[in-house]
Amino acid sequence: MALIANGQRNEGAVAAMVPFVQNLTAQDMRDIGAYFATQKSGAGVADDAQVSEGPYAGMKFFEIGQKLYRGGDASRGIPACIACHGPTGTGNPGPAYPHIGGQYAGYVAQRLQRYRAGQTGETDAAQFKIMAQVSQALTGQEIQALASYVQGLHDRADDATVAAAPAQP
Repeated sequence: MALIANGQRNEGAVAAMVPFVQNLTAQDMRDIGAYFATQKSGAGVADDAQVSEGPYAGMKFFEIGQKLYRGGDASRGIPACIACHGPTGTGNPGPAYPHIGGQYAGYVAQRLQRYRAGQTGETDAAQFKIMAQVSQALTGQEIQALASYVQGLHDRADDATVAAAPAQP
């Protein structure tokens, strides 16, 4: 919200948020953030279409993203996304690695493409530089697959009620 309010984030539909955030105080933003942090997000769905050509032929589309998210690709210098964003995409608030699990695939793909292109309006680009470096080796197909996989990430324990097994006599 602060980046939108001060004009550092201004691409795409972000402009629609400006009137809503420009007069918020820092405390207002923290309060809104705290409220949304308590909300339960719905699980998205990852694309399970089979890839028919290229280096990933025979894999399902989300499996490409899953492979990169969980294990990266050391031969190309791509670290595993799980290292910073966690197994279910809940992030790591200490070093400000955000919660990305369940995020809309179109947004994730757009952000990864902007990182790869080196496009940022942020004045403190430390976090941007990390993702810009990570995304350099990703292909367009890998970006789309990662975005799909991230959209489908969610915490299973929050989504299902496990019925207790009946006691055995």
